[in-house]
Amino acid sequence: MRVNNISGNIPLEIGNMNKMKLLYLSENNFLGKILESIGNLRLLTELDLASNNLQGSIPPSLGNCQNLLLLNLSTNNLSGNIPPEIAGLSSLSIYLDLSHNLTGSLQKEVGKLQNLGELRLDKNILSQHIPSSIGSCISMERLYMQDNFLEGPLPSTMRSMRGLRVLNFLNNRLSGQIPDFLGSLNLTNLSLSYNDFEGALPTRGVFVSSISTSIVGNKKLCGGLPDFQLPKCDYEESKRRRTSETAKVLISIVSAIIGVASMLSLLYFFWYKHNNKASTSRASQDGLLHVSYHSLLKATGGFSSTNPLGMGSFGSVYKGLLDQTQSIVAIKILDLTRHGASKSFIAECEAPRRIRHRNLVKVLTACSGFDFNGNDFKALVYEFMSNSSLDEWLHPNASQYMARSKLSLLERVNIAIDVACALDYLHHQCEMSIVHCDLKPSNVVLDDEKNGHVGDFGLARFLPEAAHKLLIDQSSSIGVKGSFGYVAPEYGSGSAVAIEGDVYSFRVLVLEMFTGKRPTNDMFENGLNLHHFAKAALAGQVQKVIDPLLLQENQEWEKSQTVAPDGKNTSWFSILECLVSIIDIGVTCSSESPRERIDISDALTKLKGIRKKLLEFIIIA
Repeated sequence: MRVNNISGNIPLEIGNMNKMKLLYLSENNFLGKILESIGNLRLLTELDLASNNLQGSIPPSLGNCQNLLLLNLSTNNLSGNIPPEIAGLSSLSIYLDLSHNLTGSLQKEVGKLQNLGELRLDKNILSQHIPSSIGSCISMERLYMQDNFLEGPLPSTMRSMRGLRVLNFLNNRLSGQIPDFLGSLNLTNLSLSYNDFEGALPTRGVFVSSISTSIVGNKKLCGGLPDFQLPKCDYEESKRRRTSETAKVLISIVSAIIGVASMLSLLYFFWYKHNNKASTSRASQDGLLHVSYHSLLKATGGFSSTNPLGMGSFGSVYKGLLDQTQSIVAIKILDLTRHGASKSFIAECEAPRRIRHRNLVKVLTACSGFDFNGNDFKALVYEFMSNSSLDEWLHPNASQYMARSKLSLLERVNIAIDVACALDYLHHQCEMSIVHCDLKPSNVVLDDEKNGHVGDFGLARFLPEAAHKLLIDQSSSIGVKGSFGYVAPEYGSGSAVAIEGDVYSFRVLVLEMFTGKRPTNDMFENGLNLHHFAKAALAGQVQKVIDPLLLQENQEWEKSQTVAPDGKNTSWFSILECLVSIIDIGVTCSSESPRERIDISDALTKLKGIRKKLLEFIIIA
């Protein structure tokens, strides 16, 4: 219900909806406090109350929502500290946004957000030091804390945050030297401007580029590479200062170690034992999808070659059984050595959380962390589709051909309608229009009833105007590549992303479904392609391009069924008329000029009309 003009208090009755999983009320005019009773929604995975006029403190009861993957309370009139119950929600993995709200300090419990990918605390009134516990957030990729009143040095424990890509501490009161370890992280954007840092600027990693790193407004900095135009360092003065500070630190450390070493060891033992037991208990009680590298490794039998479901552009998909829910899922493991894989992961997290449709594959959760060797690890967990991909039905290998029945004409029409419904939703019914950019049979999967579901949003893009509204920077994201044979020709000449590109891919898919030929078939050469092949057949020869399996189905059907339910005689010409209409849809969607292609909603209307006609004279067993 977001982006409306709903006003007044949030209804109390929402707290009774104990099966609620997604709740979006952002960009309205809600007043009053955040309901304590929202904490009753134990199955809640995403909560977005941003951009309202909510007041008061964040209710600690939200800590009861231990399935929560995403929490956005930004741009309200909230006050007070971040409750430890919220900072300690280890389930949070997509992002936590509390910007434009709070006062107080950052609590040490923030270190419990070990699975969180993005944390936004910018434009608050947070003061005091950054707790050293933040170094435990090893999965964090983006940390925004600009425009606060944070003091002191950056904690040395941040060297453990190897997943960091974006770090923004602009306009605070941080001091001390800029740590050299920041140069060893995989940062792509670092902003430390308008603080009180001093000393030599590091010269490696992100500090190589003055475009990626912003340090203006720190008047005591020196050195660095020439692009930063800083004065040379007085190393003698710096050496004396560092010696004095080091001595003080060593004295403090030795005293602390002597006093508390044994106590810490004992506390850690009990803490580990308690949390391990509690985590197991929660997982068994509420089916919580707290997936880790270890749990996915176990679910797939060590990513065994006996459990593969397919291979994508950026990784492999495995069938797995999750211990937490005892449910079968599809697990996509990103191959991070492939160019664009990390950005594909971000796209697949960003697009699905803004969409929900029966003909789109549901992303259950995501995992971003490290494997047992300390290497970056990213994975996505999808709902499992028992009938695999459309590609495997259209082009089965020998074993699949023997094990499966064939897709009938009506089933193919239904799947085409399902895909068109999904695209119509993405293009015209979403809050922000999305272009899939990689539509092909291997990215369409079938459930138990052979309903089609569009998946793999690794190349998906918001339309430029939508991306601008969402403040999403797509300039550095994956280039529009698509798959050879399916990608629209205008993309090859540098045209911007548009829904017409998906329409072009849809026509290729439709033609492939009903001719049984891939666009990359060896027969297509010397200027002949699937489009020209189908278009030429519209002149009274459609039966020559139709998949032979469909022709065989018609012959078998006519032998066993000669009269339709309404008593009318059926004939090959009625079936042929439908096939001509279908091929015509595939051809008219594929015009070289994007402006001449029919809209996906028009194609959907025509396909539904074809299905209605088929049902008039096909007897369904």
